[in-house]
Formats: sequence, C-alpha cells, structure tokens
Amino acid sequence: MPQSHFVNNPEHWRKRAEEMRALADSMTETAAKASMLRLADDYENLAKRAERRAGGETPPKPR
Repeated sequence: MPQSHFVNNPEHWRKRAEEMRALADSMTETAAKASMLRLADDYENLAKRAERRAGGETPPKPR
C-alpha cells in the first residue's frame, strides 16, 4: 500500500486530533495548550477533507 494511504483515511486524522486533545488536557501552560488544541482542529479539518475526497469531491486548486 502506498505511503499516502493514511492521507485519505478520516479515522487516521481523527485519532491524531484525539491525541492532541489528550495532550492539551494534561498541559498547564496556556500557550502550549492552545497550540495543541489548534493542531487538533487542523487534524479534524484534514479528516473532513478526507471524507469529502472519499465521497468523490475534488478539492479546489490552489491559486
């Protein structure tokens, strides 16, 4: 299987998001916690994009 197989797997990205939230929960430093939560949001967005690709939707081309 090609190395990019995880790119199209929404569950892969959701698991990463869950891991980032768990790390954030254990942090007391505000800036670090905020960074982890932003990463979790980014992983959720990647999961949504993977779902759209699986549904046949093609992403817009960059300008």
